[in-house]
Amino acid sequence: MSGRGSYVVEAGRELSPRMVDVLRAAAAGANVDETAHELGIAEGTVRTIRQAAFERLGVHSITAAIAEARRRGAPL
Repeated sequence: MSGRGSYVVEAGRELSPRMVDVLRAAAAGANVDETAHELGIAEGTVRTIRQAAFERLGVHSITAAIAEARRRGAPL
């Protein structure tokens, strides 16, 4: 699903390819269950990946994470 590269968020803080996959799915309108099914991972894993992305991006919601990741150049 992703281009398999890391995307720099700020020095030393990158979004992993899996974080980009999860954010891309959310940007396309997928909920946690749909994202888990699409990526073949557990719902809890999707939630954990989202939370890690929030922390790296300095945001507190999926909407803000999508906007901030796009602003910083992640291919969502």
